[in-house]
Amino acid sequence: MKGLLFTIFILTGCIGFHRANAQQRLLTTPFSAFTDKASIRSFLEDISLHSKVIIEYTSSAIDTGKIVTISGKPATIGALLQQVLRGQLIRVVERNNKLILAPNSTALPDDALLNSYTIFGIVKDETSGEPLPDATIWDPVHRKGTLANQHGYFTLVIPEGKQTIQITYAGYTPMVLNIADLQQDMRRDIRLQPVPAIAEVIVAEVPRQKREGADKVNAEDYNNVLGEPDVLRSLYQLPGVKNVADIPNGILVRGGNPGENLFLLDGNPVFNPMHLLGSLPIVNKTSLKSMYIYKSNFPSRFGGGLSSVMDVSTKDGNMKQWQGEINAGVLAGSFTIEGPLKKDRTAIMLSFRHSWINPLLRLTNSSILLNFYDVQMKVTHILSKKDKLMFNIYSGDDNLKLSEANINNRHQWGNKNLALSWNRLLGANAFINTSLNMSSYNNIAGFRYSLYDSSGSIVQNKVYNIFSSIRQYNIRSVLEYSPTNNWRMNFGAKYSATRIKPFTRTVTQDFIDDPDEFSAFPTLTYREAVLFYESEFRLGKKLTVRPGLHFSNYTHGNFAFSSWQPRFYAAYRIDGHNQVSLAWSQMAQYLHQVTNPYMGVNSDAWVPSTRKLEPEESRMFNLGYLYNHPNFGTFSAELYYKKLYNVTNYIEGKNLFLNNRSWEQSIQTGKGWSYGSEFMYVKKTPKWRAQISYTLSWNWRQFKYVNKGNKFPFKYDRRHDLNLAVSYQVGKRWNCAALWSWATGDVFTLPSLVYPDFDDAQQIKDPRSPDEYRLIYQGTNAHPYRTPSYHRLDVSAGFHHLVNKKLPAKLIMGIYNVYGAPSQYVYDLEGTLGKRSLVVTTKYQFFDITPYVAYNINF
Repeated sequence: MKGLLFTIFILTGCIGFHRANAQQRLLTTPFSAFTDKASIRSFLEDISLHSKVIIEYTSSAIDTGKIVTISGKPATIGALLQQVLRGQLIRVVERNNKLILAPNSTALPDDALLNSYTIFGIVKDETSGEPLPDATIWDPVHRKGTLANQHGYFTLVIPEGKQTIQITYAGYTPMVLNIADLQQDMRRDIRLQPVPAIAEVIVAEVPRQKREGADKVNAEDYNNVLGEPDVLRSLYQLPGVKNVADIPNGILVRGGNPGENLFLLDGNPVFNPMHLLGSLPIVNKTSLKSMYIYKSNFPSRFGGGLSSVMDVSTKDGNMKQWQGEINAGVLAGSFTIEGPLKKDRTAIMLSFRHSWINPLLRLTNSSILLNFYDVQMKVTHILSKKDKLMFNIYSGDDNLKLSEANINNRHQWGNKNLALSWNRLLGANAFINTSLNMSSYNNIAGFRYSLYDSSGSIVQNKVYNIFSSIRQYNIRSVLEYSPTNNWRMNFGAKYSATRIKPFTRTVTQDFIDDPDEFSAFPTLTYREAVLFYESEFRLGKKLTVRPGLHFSNYTHGNFAFSSWQPRFYAAYRIDGHNQVSLAWSQMAQYLHQVTNPYMGVNSDAWVPSTRKLEPEESRMFNLGYLYNHPNFGTFSAELYYKKLYNVTNYIEGKNLFLNNRSWEQSIQTGKGWSYGSEFMYVKKTPKWRAQISYTLSWNWRQFKYVNKGNKFPFKYDRRHDLNLAVSYQVGKRWNCAALWSWATGDVFTLPSLVYPDFDDAQQIKDPRSPDEYRLIYQGTNAHPYRTPSYHRLDVSAGFHHLVNKKLPAKLIMGIYNVYGAPSQYVYDLEGTLGKRSLVVTTKYQFFDITPYVAYNINF
């Protein structure tokens, strides 16, 4: 009921706003003046005499004897009156088929009586035909503007007559569009020319940008992993975003677990968007077009992620000519090639990346061996001036082996995605995007364990293998409609069907890497239907308001659940430098990500909501402040409070994969809290760029049967998180960069009772050295400890030059983990008592002090 009332409130407000801004009918009546110079009284009499429009006014309110000279050829009554009444202290009201000129305390605005038309189109790259999202379209005379959407589409309502429009985009030459006489809606596709590449490449600085309150993520020079460009390292440097390397998709946002992030690749959900256990994204930078993260507020078109939404778009492909990029580093090699299959009609983009670091790891006697690859192909076809089709394929896999002391884990996971999208430009004010998607994720984990007798001899050596998978099918359509410059709406619907095969397990003598060898387990299925609506209003020049509503209906077997999720965002620009904002978001999520506590890393599984395991929900309030000044830089601060419901945890002593059919009995639900403050400062000069981000946060969980029902710190609670990044341009060809990160240690728990498995019983004195113990545990309370603080320094240098005097290239050199910071520890206890209590110590480090070199070339 509350959701229905909220919807009626929004729709009523929109209708009222639309009526208040509707153009007056009589002012659009065609009319041509009989002379270009006369008194105001003469012009008013001519209009009343030679048209059917009656004009009423009080002579004392208007200087009727003033002589006015008309410029151009006004085609309507409104256009003529705009010039005739310029500077007069009146307002024009249409009532009872009459135009009434009423006294007013301020002069008639310059465009108050003009008929308005819409200029619309697509902003593209001149050399490739690639759409340019977030390009700025600006009318400097009337101070009206808009941003192109993620497909490059824009619409701008401007007055009739002669107009000048400015179009700008970072890294491109600004363009001025002159319109001689606008008398109807007009489509103009804009083509911007990239700034010419030069040998002495300067590191481009793009300030922190906001779209609907989102953060735009830009890859900087200091963001690479052993020379491999990594846009997610820019993401980790935003306040409130953290990385945890012991889990496969280790992105933590504002106290939520990794499964509470919604990652969209060209609109298609990806369940694990990471390589190397959270160290590298699946998206190759050479194919990336844009990436936004929503963590402070959530537009109504997004649903299914309590903590964040990461919206990634990849290149459509060059419609004009063939081009490519090659990157070769210590970790991996990659290339991207794109070009027209039919010029200006059909383009293809192909991106491939593969790791090749294992020979180096073997030389260094590393306990870790890894392989990963990803490949993406995107075909774009222009059906007509109004229609575009895009077909996208992605495939990626990871294989990881951890062998250290008594640890022997193997992990294999991968994503497969298909997407077919259709964009249609419906007219001057409307744009629709419809897509069909399939997203698939498989995860295989194996843990070798040994059982010992009292003398320490091995009596059993087995491998626990676990397999889980999820596949989801989506159909989604979003209509974007802009009736005025100050009002933009999004309507949409989505239907999805999901199939889950959770945690099928097999105990064998060796590791299994073939899903077909696992025992069958009944598939879990669910369906979800979604409707959403949002409106964005600009009320005056300072206030922007965006209310919205997301409604979803979930069905799993005989369990059904409906969720009304209101959203609200407002931003107020105090002056040219200061802005404040606030947001309220209510979210629901039907997928629960649970992690087996006895399988080491990468043992996550997805399970659906049931009558016992209700959907996860959140309520979040956010207050923000932004200061931007050319001399000072950009400073932002945010305060947030988030309450979580039905978060999951394993019941003490349970082991998910030992009893598949009663998995619900192993999981309990509880509450969570996350609150804190985030700060960020960015300063740039022609040579320097510096960025500082800091997060102070508290994250709590509460479960009935843990810690006697009292709340306790969440596993990934980190009180402080600090990132310092700096880059400097040395001369014309060199640039250097450094990144230093520091964070409070993670929380871990030791059991309340410990039983040694050796004759010489020992007690745990130093949790940082658990390798020497063979223990079993028993615990009912949460006793939190913290790992040591983590910190690391990375440095790099880049040399820009031209190959054969025409191909831009870059040599990258650097040192990862300069002073050999210790690994990010994950503590557990080791040992057994009975076959159902397997606990392992996971303590590893991907790379110690590691020099690297990489080379990038564009062709």
